Amino acid sequence: MRSDDILDKFAFDDLPEWAGEGEVVAKFYSNLEAEVAAARLRSEGIHCFLANTVSQSVTPHLPGIVRLHTHPLDASQAREILQEAAIETDGPLPQKNSGQGAIIILAILIGLLLAWLLVQGVGMG
Repeated sequence: MRSDDILDKFAFDDLPEWAGEGEVVAKFYSNLEAEVAAARLRSEGIHCFLANTVSQSVTPHLPGIVRLHTHPLDASQAREILQEAAIETDGPLPQKNSGQGAIIILAILIGLLLAWLLVQGVGMG
């Protein structure tokens, strides 16, 4: 059994020739968001690539940023497309409201109502 060095099979052929001068048009906190944004740009005919996706998949528990690059000449159009598509590019996704705050407020109100009824009942007897 032969042990090959993994770096021997790694090729940078997938990157476009302009990759060295690519402009970052968006930053994402998840690979999935970045892939969706890149797919949207590609569907509009804008060539792009993602940077920092490997570190996100290797260390998903650590915060990291995936960068979406386009050719500098396409950068403004790419930003417009992403903005029209309402894809968040400047922060992590907001956390869903679990409704715990509403439940706590409701429990407090019920407790106050029961306390008031108890006081009213004691005063009557």
